[in-house]
Amino acid sequence: FNLNKARIIKEENNRLKNQVDKVLQLATLNKDKLKLENENIDLHELINQSMKSFGLIVRERNGEISCSLNADKFEILGDNIHITNTIHNLIDNAIKYSSDSPMVKIETHNHKGFIEISVRDNGIGIPIESQKQVFDKFYRTPTGNVHDIKGFGLGLNYVKTIVEAYSGTVKLISRENEGSTFVIKL
Repeated sequence: FNLNKARIIKEENNRLKNQVDKVLQLATLNKDKLKLENENIDLHELINQSMKSFGLIVRERNGEISCSLNADKFEILGDNIHITNTIHNLIDNAIKYSSDSPMVKIETHNHKGFIEISVRDNGIGIPIESQKQVFDKFYRTPTGNVHDIKGFGLGLNYVKTIVEAYSGTVKLISRENEGSTFVIKL
């Protein structure tokens, strides 16, 4: 057991505690009452840190996480914990819903004054009939008799709430058995 793993575990433990606090706050409040901090956030740095946090998990599953950070303007004013958790939720889902050897690709682009962040995976995809509901609170895509993916159906609702609180958008591009791409615009 090395110090690098111990450091990652400690960072993730702190992040998880903050995330639980924020998600509990989010579950009880509507977005009009949500308390958001405004601080400068370097999204490319945040994405690189996120990749480091998830790198070990992905490597242990013989996968790969990569990025292509093409945005020229990648700093925003926002709540660092909420924005970090938003990115982490998308990466975590990309890994969770990929079977063997997850391949996760994160990209950024600027488009009409916005920064677009996409998280693409090679996972199981989302059936057309479930795509409209994936952002609903407590919604979980039916997986037949397979119950090996844990969750409460809060992650994507959380992502949508935070992105919309900053006047952004989130969209899903997915095909069953061909993976999913989530694109957030901030």
